[in-house]
Amino acid sequence: RQVIVFTHRLSLLGHLIEKGNAEYRHIRREPWGCGEHSELPIFAKKPINAVKDLRNSKLSAARKALEQDGYDSYYPLAKAICSDFRILLERIVENELLADVVARHRRAVNTKGKIHKLAKITTEDCDLIDQLMGDFSDYEHSQSSESPVDIPEPDELHDALTLIIEWHEAFSKRREEM
Repeated sequence: RQVIVFTHRLSLLGHLIEKGNAEYRHIRREPWGCGEHSELPIFAKKPINAVKDLRNSKLSAARKALEQDGYDSYYPLAKAICSDFRILLERIVENELLADVVARHRRAVNTKGKIHKLAKITTEDCDLIDQLMGDFSDYEHSQSSESPVDIPEPDELHDALTLIIEWHEAFSKRREEM
């Protein structure tokens, strides 16, 4: 039996994603009206896959804009990458580091079959997440015009995105060993 669900509620989407047996489509609003099919927004993707998309497609587009059109074209693209990355780091904490035991937009705390996964968290994991959250929080919050925050160069963004991808691979292997 096939069920089609249309929703704007993040909690319902989170529940459907949690169940894991569904295909997702995103319908966005355009100036002409609603109904344009598009790529899933980052909140609907698995966070590490969304980070890979940022690195492999959006960062490439930002780098190209910098090379062809200069900093003014690069700035909004890079700022969006930084902002999205910061949001994804929060989701990585929920889904990976905390093994989906707790999640926003979900009332339940799910410990069954998951709580033992928390034992694999190391101080180094926490330090890495803290460092990246601090480095990229500037792009999610208002900044003083007296001390503006510079947007990272493409290579810096690539390194940060690659760092969390590589961390995830190593962390996942630790999870499998438990």
